[in-house]
Amino acid sequence: MKEPREWDEQYLLSLPIGEFDWLEVKGRRGLDLTLPEVREQHVKEILSKAISAFANSGGGKIVLGLSNPKTNWQIDDGGIDLSVKKPSTREWLENIISTLVDFPLTSFNVYVIQNTGSNSQISLGRGVFIIDIPDSDLAPHQAIVDHIYYARVGGKSQPIPHRLVADIFGRRQYPKIQLGFSIEITNTVYDDILGSTTSSNPFRKFKLLIKAINEGRVYAQYVNIRVHVPAILLNSLFLEMYEQDSEYELRNGMEYVPLTRRNTKRDIVKWQGLGQKEYGSSWFDPVLPSLSFEWDQELIGEFDKVTHGDLRIFWEAYADNAPGQTGNLFIRDIELLDKSWKQD
Repeated sequence: MKEPREWDEQYLLSLPIGEFDWLEVKGRRGLDLTLPEVREQHVKEILSKAISAFANSGGGKIVLGLSNPKTNWQIDDGGIDLSVKKPSTREWLENIISTLVDFPLTSFNVYVIQNTGSNSQISLGRGVFIIDIPDSDLAPHQAIVDHIYYARVGGKSQPIPHRLVADIFGRRQYPKIQLGFSIEITNTVYDDILGSTTSSNPFRKFKLLIKAINEGRVYAQYVNIRVHVPAILLNSLFLEMYEQDSEYELRNGMEYVPLTRRNTKRDIVKWQGLGQKEYGSSWFDPVLPSLSFEWDQELIGEFDKVTHGDLRIFWEAYADNAPGQTGNLFIRDIELLDKSWKQD
């Protein structure tokens, strides 16, 4: 999905039909104070509950100015006036959003999509407004209108019980490790098995790059990452070493290899002859907020994103006493970084 700053009218109208845990849609009467039946206090009540819910449960988007669809989204009555309050609707929203929840929201963005030509459904002087709310590190946030905590449940903003509020408070006590993946393509003139080849006949090498970043507000002392990769994607030399002391996992009838990484380091304590190194004992290197550690795993030389696109990678991330993070993604959704050189 595109970032909201990249949305245009065409993309807006192509959004999936319905309201989801990440999306809430309101029509013109959800914001346009130039309409006589629309009251400012009612607008603030709607926004207060929705902002509390998104900030407490993973973030999301509030879109204002679309009509409820039968088959596809439509601009509601030409959109929302760009100046419902001075100096503009957008600036008014930016001024009030942080005040509609307690704790005040410190991170959000407001975007407006306007008329772009004769084929636009948006009237001149009007727009569709998008409020982009990230998952908040300051959660839980209470709706200021009724002093209730909300979360997104089944596409709706629902009050949440004390136990869930307590769980959300715990977010601030723990690190939060998320994983990012890419596949790097390079050329090489050295084959691990056959030895050197000529530079006129290089072959491509593929590496899975794995990045673990601490998105939380506290540092991670102990981190343990497990990435489960289909065995058919890993090169034969690695599999030969793996098979000596480990067994494959079976997931939906396919063999997987779990790759494990911890945030440990080992210092070199002595250099020996022929470049040999003697290492000391390992130690944990804390991962500070917004920092990361990375590693890579070589893939088969016959890797092809189209052929292998329907395969999945599964991952787990654990840090200190924080709840574990899990996820999975298709090979086709992993970014390719082509660093190979071209032959004349």
